[in-house]
Amino acid sequence: MTFPLSTACLADLVDGRLTDARYGQEIVTGGCIDSRNVQAHDCFFALPGERTHGVLFAEQAIARGAACVVTDCNGSTVRSTRTDVVQPSLAALDSAEMDGRIIRVADAAVALQSLGRWNRKQSDSLVIGVTGSVGKTTTRQMITHVLSSRFAGIQSLGNYNNELGVPLSLLQLNACHDFAVIELAAARMGEIAFLAEMIRPEFAVVTRVAPAHLESFGDLHGVCRTKAELPAAVGAGGTVFLNADDPAVLAMSHSTTAQVVRFSTSQAADFRATSIHSRDGLCQFDVDGHHFYLHGGAQLVTGAVAAIAIGRVAGLNASEIADGLAEFRPDRGRGGILQTLPWTVIDETYNASPASVQAAIQWLSEFVSARRRILVLGDMLELGPRSADYHRDLGRELQDSRVDHAILYGRYADHVASGAIGAGISPNCISVFREMSTLLTMLDCVLDPGDVVLIKGSRSMRMERVVKAICGSDLSARRSAA
Repeated sequence: MTFPLSTACLADLVDGRLTDARYGQEIVTGGCIDSRNVQAHDCFFALPGERTHGVLFAEQAIARGAACVVTDCNGSTVRSTRTDVVQPSLAALDSAEMDGRIIRVADAAVALQSLGRWNRKQSDSLVIGVTGSVGKTTTRQMITHVLSSRFAGIQSLGNYNNELGVPLSLLQLNACHDFAVIELAAARMGEIAFLAEMIRPEFAVVTRVAPAHLESFGDLHGVCRTKAELPAAVGAGGTVFLNADDPAVLAMSHSTTAQVVRFSTSQAADFRATSIHSRDGLCQFDVDGHHFYLHGGAQLVTGAVAAIAIGRVAGLNASEIADGLAEFRPDRGRGGILQTLPWTVIDETYNASPASVQAAIQWLSEFVSARRRILVLGDMLELGPRSADYHRDLGRELQDSRVDHAILYGRYADHVASGAIGAGISPNCISVFREMSTLLTMLDCVLDPGDVVLIKGSRSMRMERVVKAICGSDLSARRSAA
């Protein structure tokens, strides 16, 4: 049994109860948790949120064509310990049509996971799990581009890499697909193992172990043990691809019975990148005597080699792999280049950790033709008690870079500045801001035609505000005219 399936069958699969059996033969072809994105014949999973509950949007989902609504909202209100959470009444669900389409379950999130797990089991696709502290999204996208040069497949939806996003991604799978590349993230021990059990990977990729989410993991050892849960989930018939440049990742070869393939820029690798040249947003390199290029900087090469290794193991030739990599473009927020006259903007605003900021500084330095290279950096968060130290260390990294001016914003901006000045960088090349409005005013005065500016920071720092301001028609037009 595969999609499409009936609402009655779906209710059985998720251990739920359809309110009215007359709606049991409605056709379901997928699942969704956002009523705004519902497609015809979707099952809408009404989940509790931070401030509201999805059941309040059930009517909207039905109006958009949802075949049914799965909810654990069984009482007159949704219980919550928070006083600011909207408490929905089920009175809105008692119309004949809507109430009849409700599938009541004990836990809607568990129901979603059950359906995703079921759909994975129906598929013969090659499932590839990707994890790591940094680079997993870009590596996942490059793998997808490479395999798509010959095969049909799917990848994780956007940043859907957690206990809700992974099953939603699995619901995309159908009989036409040859592969699925699924990204796995975790904020605490055991989460990767839980997600890996759901996707049942035949291939696994680990990009890197680096400081991230240390407030929940405790230390780097906790991060490493969690990432190792993915290769441990791959059986003897599968293949694990490990970054040989990272000793912590390479050591994960002892945690799996699968075949191990090493990728990196080092001689220890089975697939090794050499002759790496990166300039002004384009990178060229060789692997096993074959030439490749990609849009991005040298910091992306390791992930690209992982994609090359998977392509070769999957049976692709070098020409097919090169064509796939050439199609890759970094997303906005993850290194996307915005050519907005009269300057170039690199949007790295999705998130930030010490390793990813170091890579961003390296990439900005590779824009050798720029008039000036300007870094706009917000705080790196969730780094635990050593947060100040990590920011000072990052300031020292600027000494060996081509960054001409660093504009620092946030609680830890002074620590970055002190690290940079202590390493010998002129204070004239450093600006520190506490308020976003004054930072944007500074940019209005500093930016000149021909500059390249890279913006990065942790998600909650909302550094996309800087991108929006720089790319705004008023600022761009005013500075172009000047």
